[in-house]
Amino acid sequence: MIDNSLKLVLDDEKISNALIKNSVEKLCNNSRLYIFSDHCDIRKPHASKQENQGKVRTLDGKIVNGYTTLNSVILDERKKNLTLSNISVFSNKDDDFICKKELEDYHKDNIKNPIRKAEIAEKIEDESLINMGVILKKHLKKQSEAFKQASPDISLCHVHDRAVDSIEYLEFVKDKLGDDAVVRVKKSRNSNQAKINPDTGRKVHIKLINSTFANQKVYLINKLTLKGKCYQNAKCLIEWDKINLNGHNYTTIRATLYKRDGSKLYKEPMLLMTTIEVNSYLEAQEIYRIYLLRSKIESVFKFLKEVLGWEEFQVRDWESIKNIIAICFFVGGYFYEIDSELTKNATIIMICDLGGGKGKVTRYFFLQGLKKLLIAESVNKFINSESNIIFLMSFIPRCKRMLVSQNSFSEFSVQ
Repeated sequence: MIDNSLKLVLDDEKISNALIKNSVEKLCNNSRLYIFSDHCDIRKPHASKQENQGKVRTLDGKIVNGYTTLNSVILDERKKNLTLSNISVFSNKDDDFICKKELEDYHKDNIKNPIRKAEIAEKIEDESLINMGVILKKHLKKQSEAFKQASPDISLCHVHDRAVDSIEYLEFVKDKLGDDAVVRVKKSRNSNQAKINPDTGRKVHIKLINSTFANQKVYLINKLTLKGKCYQNAKCLIEWDKINLNGHNYTTIRATLYKRDGSKLYKEPMLLMTTIEVNSYLEAQEIYRIYLLRSKIESVFKFLKEVLGWEEFQVRDWESIKNIIAICFFVGGYFYEIDSELTKNATIIMICDLGGGKGKVTRYFFLQGLKKLLIAESVNKFINSESNIIFLMSFIPRCKRMLVSQNSFSEFSVQ
């Protein structure tokens, strides 16, 4: 089933469709939804025989074998309940994968190899080519259309990290999907402001991170916790302004955190850009807070990898790999579905205690408790089998004789 030997039973595309269908049925009555999408690398540094292995980065920047996923989670309009809503699995080693740089070279007629040029042309023609940008657009469009079909008036806001900072992405979300977007901006992005270089006399654009913003306000944060450390009476400087890119107007926001003594918490401020019109401090602050909620998808990745073993599969063929990665995401979605019920169910509380929770009721301790129950069930089945009882009755006396012999030998050695 996992390797697609039963084509009508399971594949990663059907899992993706099931996730979207579930999220639409669950959330379509909301007037506003926040969709957080992000890539997550599945790293297999010690595997070499798995099919279609691409290259991914470790947290310290090293290149290793692995696969890439694009995942989406959704927060409801109250920003409380999290739903795992979509997954796309791919590899940059896939025959249909054409990186952005090579695609740009093709359009500029810089591909010299006629065979490769013909291959790229064919993939463009039949729309089979894949890369980060193509998959992102298909991934977002699939979700957006599903929600709009079920609820035409629903408002969707897509939230992304710096990896998708581009005019093309913002225009796609705003013009093609008709949705809103909040994206973190790279520090290399230019503003609309410019200055004259005194050495060359030429006009140069000022980087957005160094530009002057038209509006600003400071607000006090009585208690700020970051990475387990608490800061009392911290301050946040929120600045916002308009920016025009390719004839489209967007809002840029710069947020800088300060400690009580006035020193910066981070070396550089956070830069955001949004398709949402911002005309007040409260609206700018809300955009900042929406982006901060993106950390929830990072928590999902941590749960999938550390608790469900997202990277620990041993299958080798590509179809099985795609399916098992998608299945793990699907199973993770179930545990987030029951999250609100964990503390209400007496059986679940007991299972969490069995898993070492000591009064804490979490997905992790629930899974640990289930693991112990399954081990106990396996032991009971083994013991209750008549043939196993006969084996144990003959094996235990032999163990006793072996232990007696071992103890006698030890005593003899000591003497």
